[in-house]
Amino acid sequence: MKINIIEKKLRKIVYGRSEGFSTFELVMVIAIAGIMAAVALPRLGAINTIDLDSVARQVKSDIRHTQEMAMSKYRETTITFTSNGSTYTITSAGSNESKELPEFSRAIFSPVGTGTTDLIYTFNSTGEPVTGAGGILRITSEGAFKNIIVENTTGRAAIQ
Repeated sequence: MKINIIEKKLRKIVYGRSEGFSTFELVMVIAIAGIMAAVALPRLGAINTIDLDSVARQVKSDIRHTQEMAMSKYRETTITFTSNGSTYTITSAGSNESKELPEFSRAIFSPVGTGTTDLIYTFNSTGEPVTGAGGILRITSEGAFKNIIVENTTGRAAIQ
């Protein structure tokens, strides 16, 4: 017990105050925090990629749904994507169903090769695109993009 008291007094005399953190300890904590931040920050960009993948799958699914609706109703059905916007409309026999991409995705449509016009896919009663109705739809979000390609002959949609 007396040795502990003597040791504490000796420490106080040699090192000054014995409470608090040393400069070395503070520098080490800051260095470790910096390393942890450097490891974590690149992974935050992956969140946007996941959102973009999710949006692309949703849009591809809606294109397929439009194609199936044309076949089940035996009439032409159209899906129209607003250029540089985040909305699209499915039209069949006068009825319209408007959809919007989730706001958190910050994604917009930009048709490839059509200039600034809206991109329209029209499917006939057999599920085939009406002449020239295929094409590439690009979904862009914060610098990243996904292309959805609709085949001219079969109407098959694929994400690239």
